[in-house]
Amino acid sequence: MDNELSILIVDDLKDNRLAIKIALKKEGYILHEAVNGKEAVDKCKELKPDVILMDAMMPIMDGYEATQVIRSIEEFNRTPILMITALSEKDDKIKALKIGVNDFISKPFDKHELIARCSSYANLSSINKQYISVSKNPSSNLPNKVALLDKIKLSTYPRLILFKIEDYELLEEFYTEKVAKQIEIGFSKNIYNLLHASCKDSRLYHTGEGEFAILKDSLEETFSAEQSYAECEVFYNNAKQSTISLENYEYDISIVISFAYNKTDLFEDARVGLNHAIKEGKNIVFANEIIEDVHKRAKNNVEMIKVIKTALETQQVVSYFQPLFNNKTKKIEKYESLVRIIDTNKKVLSPFFFLDIAKRGKYYSQITQKVLENSFESLVHFREDVSINLSAIDIENTQIRTQILDFLEKNPLDSKRVVLELLEDEIFRDFTLVREFITKVKSYGVKIAIDDFGAGYSNFERLLDFQPDILKIDGSLIKNIDKNEFSRNIVETIQEFATKMDIKTVAEFVSSEEIFTIVNDIGIDYSQGYFIDEPREIIKKGEK
Repeated sequence: MDNELSILIVDDLKDNRLAIKIALKKEGYILHEAVNGKEAVDKCKELKPDVILMDAMMPIMDGYEATQVIRSIEEFNRTPILMITALSEKDDKIKALKIGVNDFISKPFDKHELIARCSSYANLSSINKQYISVSKNPSSNLPNKVALLDKIKLSTYPRLILFKIEDYELLEEFYTEKVAKQIEIGFSKNIYNLLHASCKDSRLYHTGEGEFAILKDSLEETFSAEQSYAECEVFYNNAKQSTISLENYEYDISIVISFAYNKTDLFEDARVGLNHAIKEGKNIVFANEIIEDVHKRAKNNVEMIKVIKTALETQQVVSYFQPLFNNKTKKIEKYESLVRIIDTNKKVLSPFFFLDIAKRGKYYSQITQKVLENSFESLVHFREDVSINLSAIDIENTQIRTQILDFLEKNPLDSKRVVLELLEDEIFRDFTLVREFITKVKSYGVKIAIDDFGAGYSNFERLLDFQPDILKIDGSLIKNIDKNEFSRNIVETIQEFATKMDIKTVAEFVSSEEIFTIVNDIGIDYSQGYFIDEPREIIKKGEK
């Protein structure tokens, strides 16, 4: 159809392109693909897409160079280009903005964010073709981000207040897209009425889905953080008390606010502050106060990604093993496999320093695969059971499930010594898949443990779903059990329940003789912690 909108997906990885196509499958776009920047330029000339989703790092021609070439062609000066990237360095983003990237979507992308942004920019592209205009937001007719950035360049001492309707991404899912848009437009029409009196002469911009900005310029450098915070507080409270009335709905508005000053990187800093406020659950954030720490953390994340990548390439993702002591037989009967990374300085890093970063950097599954290799190999060196941690991400990963089931199929005797620990503090998206996986591995004699029980999402319904053989009681309840009567009462209740259900129990964080004695008095089956022994590398047969 002539009115169908097209999107060009540019990424050198086939899996990434496929994931984007699946996310956008039901949105009615014509989807095209390019595997590098050079092909993207050629496809642009041939297909004239409405929106381009551009990966940053690619062979032959990367996303930056491709964007620059595309922008040099007059026909594509206004074609929206969204860079989908795991890069978080400010300089990288500034470079991308300067050469013509319109916006960013972080890897791994959120489906709803991707759909919302594609919808917004596809609509914008359609209007561009009809009216040759990029200065207005199509839904509210307010000046948009492009207009804001241009105005900031012309300002002397600008101060920016960036704010967003809280949980806006959920509105489309809860109220439908049409109603969410009506709420957004209704709010935009009421913003000036909610502002502090000193802000009402400022320019209002509609910078994104549910996101707006107020820009105020001064001829003199008279900025006061205290005054600006007070103005934002008035705005926040007024918004909190307001209601958007539609034909069949009433929606109570709540917003998140970030404010910043300084002409250089003003919008970027305010956006960082807004993201920080959303993540930390804050109402108002002064971006200038946190920007240095945010960039420092971002730099550390990039450095740690390099460490992780190097460790994977050089086989330095290793497993340490910590024993589980049977309190009844007084013997070591199990070992838990715990991942470690050895960096280029031979320093051993615990998961605390790298695991969350690995998840965001898309290296987590590779680490799990290596841990599985190490753990399965350890069964040759141990006569005892070996326990392996699995997260929701792991079980929902086809390659990892296949790797586990292949080993169990080929090693029926060793399979009976495998314990899979399901991390209790994670949310499983596909419970049917998880239950089927548990049923399958149990058929090989594998035991199922629930890790960190007593914290996070603990509930008895989950026990019915997982039907575990072992409960590992969360260390936060054990480590102070000699001093905290409440913790002891909880642990005793868990143990009483487990005994009735014929489920074995493990006390984690057993760090002293006093705790060990209490754990035994309660009747817990196994003890694990530094009082028993710390995690160590395998001493292989023939080694001393």
